[in-house]
Amino acid sequence: MELAVKSPSSRGNQVETASRPLLSGIITGQIAGLIMAVVVMMVFTVFLGKSPLFPVQVIGSVLFGEPALQGFHLGALIAGLLLHQLGPSLLWGAIYGLLAKKFSPRTSSSALYLGLALGVASMVGPYVLIPAVMNTLQGVDFWNREVPMFWDWAAHLVFGASFALYPSVERKLSQL
Repeated sequence: MELAVKSPSSRGNQVETASRPLLSGIITGQIAGLIMAVVVMMVFTVFLGKSPLFPVQVIGSVLFGEPALQGFHLGALIAGLLLHQLGPSLLWGAIYGLLAKKFSPRTSSSALYLGLALGVASMVGPYVLIPAVMNTLQGVDFWNREVPMFWDWAAHLVFGASFALYPSVERKLSQL
């Protein structure tokens, strides 16, 4: 069995440097998705009187339907977390990375502004994509039925604001 050893070459460094914004965006998107999830879990517990796991189960209801919303549902919880992180968090993180390649946000404040714009753009999910998918698969849009739009907007702005972490993530990757 042979191991691939990376030899230091200028071409290899160019590839790493060229792909770093995309990878940094994806990693930051995963962090932002988790921050968003924690904030939404707190909102559901403190303000809406539901279980902190309920919003993740609502995401999982796309696969499990109404039973996902009746008490604790492990399958919906796992599905919801995976769908959230490997769907919108990954997609919007990659989009952020592509935008970062073009706009080069070097400070937390410039990364924040770009992130907030992305957070607003990501509301295409609750307004267009989620209803289409939920109605197609379940006949009911559980997300928009169970999640007040005000809190949805707040969560997506938190998601976007979390991209203020992007410059730190990019710096850490550049040190690898």
